[in-house]
Amino acid sequence: MTFNRGYALATGEALEDLEMGGGSRLSLKVTGQQSLGLITVLEGVVHSGGPPLHVHQAEDEVVIVLEGHLDYQVGEERGEVAAGGLLWLRRQVPHAIANLTDAPCRFTTVITPSGIEDFFRGQRDYLATLPPGGVPDPMGLAAVSGAEQRRVVGPPLTPLE
Repeated sequence: MTFNRGYALATGEALEDLEMGGGSRLSLKVTGQQSLGLITVLEGVVHSGGPPLHVHQAEDEVVIVLEGHLDYQVGEERGEVAAGGLLWLRRQVPHAIANLTDAPCRFTTVITPSGIEDFFRGQRDYLATLPPGGVPDPMGLAAVSGAEQRRVVGPPLTPLE
């Protein structure tokens, strides 16, 4: 594989898989190392839940749902995106996504500029210290390197009534 000219990954291949607990996984496909800092591309599988409402200071994200459903909040807007749907998550706008169904959700995310992969690695490392079924401590997550660039401003999403 030649990184400086581009490369191909087969279905299921990744540069690195990050196990995020509960069967959820982020598979890094392109990182800042390959893109010279321009983009990060990942494929994710989330079985349930998602991150709290947060604000990225310097990154824009596009999330494309491949299988399943994601609930979202972008600013004050709440909704759901099904397979084939897309979310545009602009920097400095509070947002959250979550799988609130009983079925796994698979998605691709493109983030620009790159660098968030180091934050995800730190989250993975923190989550790996929790006992099975343990609930992450907000202060523990806030201590992960890079969290200061992705400020938590609200709780994770829950089902709408």
